[in-house]
Amino acid sequence: MSTSPAYRECFLYVDAAGVEQLTAELATRLGPPERFDRFTVGDIEVDVVENGMRLPDRPDTFVDWPAKVEVYAESTPDADVARFVGDLMEFLRSRGHRVVASCDFEDELPQQDLV
Repeated sequence: MSTSPAYRECFLYVDAAGVEQLTAELATRLGPPERFDRFTVGDIEVDVVENGMRLPDRPDTFVDWPAKVEVYAESTPDADVARFVGDLMEFLRSRGHRVVASCDFEDELPQQDLV
C-alpha cells in the first residue's frame, strides 16, 4: 500500500525562534538529523526550513511564523502519514509552539492554533 497523491506532503507552520531551535527539539523526538535540517523516519522525510512567506510588520498569523516543517511521504500508507503528522503537531505543541498544518488532509489533523 502506498501513499496517495493527497498524502505525499504536508507543511507545518511553527511559531518557533527559528530553524536551529526547532531542529534541536525535533532531534529529541526523531533522532539526529541526517544532514542540515533533514530527518528521515522510515519512508518519511522531514525538513525544517525558514518560512519564506514571512513578511515583516504583518499581523501575527500562522503564515508569518518563523519556521516551517515540511513532511514528505512517497510510500507510507495514508493513515500512517496522517498519524505521523498529527503526532508531530502534538509534540511541537507540548514544547510550547503554536502549529498549523497546510495540506490536503488537514481536516484529519488536530488543528487548534488558527491564529
